[in-house]
Amino acid sequence: MIYESIQLTVPGADGPAELVVYAPGNFPEMGISRTRPGIIICPGGGYVALSDREGEPVALRFAGLGYAAFVLYYHVAPRGRWPVPQRQVAAAVDYVRTHAERYHVDPGAIVTMGFSAGAHAAASGALLWNEPEVYEALGKEPRAYRADGTVLGYPVITGGPKAHRGSFVALLGDRYDELLEAASLENRVTPEAPPMFVWHTNDDTCVPVENTLLLADACKKAGVEIEVRLYPHGSHGQSLADRTVYAVEEMQYMSPMCAVWVQRCDEWLQRHFGDHAVPSREFSDEKYVPGQPAEKAPEQEKAE
Repeated sequence: MIYESIQLTVPGADGPAELVVYAPGNFPEMGISRTRPGIIICPGGGYVALSDREGEPVALRFAGLGYAAFVLYYHVAPRGRWPVPQRQVAAAVDYVRTHAERYHVDPGAIVTMGFSAGAHAAASGALLWNEPEVYEALGKEPRAYRADGTVLGYPVITGGPKAHRGSFVALLGDRYDELLEAASLENRVTPEAPPMFVWHTNDDTCVPVENTLLLADACKKAGVEIEVRLYPHGSHGQSLADRTVYAVEEMQYMSPMCAVWVQRCDEWLQRHFGDHAVPSREFSDEKYVPGQPAEKAPEQEKAE
């Protein structure tokens, strides 16, 4: 396994973000030249902190399933105001793709994964890769920063009535009124978005399940493939929803019924990016107008 820390510097940040690598090695018995999806994990924390239970434990679980995992410790408030975290996600996507050979990663299978506000950050790799304020300062064509898929757990999506308001206040700062609509990701889904896997609990009292439902509805309207898994019970911040991510004195908050999301996600990843996956539909960033509502976006035929 390659285990190392990479420093990612983006314009506007007051220092580098850290990308920690957990990339399994290749061996003759398992295929010396095999490649695997690369998963970039963004812990949650309301854009004011980063959750320990949503970082390394998740990376180790998915590395154990055969994926190359990367935990991105992006900047949060007050250091990480818009668009710094979004640029750091974009830079991570580009870094993993550019160094795919080193990490035995398929450069066409770079997946962002995030939880809560970290899911909002992760989703920027799927939905904001062509946002000029995100990509132009980074120096490459926007397609370099587009994730090939995204996995979101109990995501912060909307700035509307069902918002986790604190996440948007922390991210947008003094630009809250100016950017709230643009940062509400249900408004940013276009036919150019990659496939998504999203899970949530129905009784989440911190980030309401309506965040996921609004995203799913937007994907349906735009013709974007999305798999949604809703579980009946579970407090916010479940992560892997098992004993590996809870202190003994906090086990009562664990909802084991949610733990199956890892298996379902693995199945989804294999269908889309495994050795026998159907190739992803083609896209062109020239068809996408940043900020254009999904219902006005150019039509695109679905892959057969």
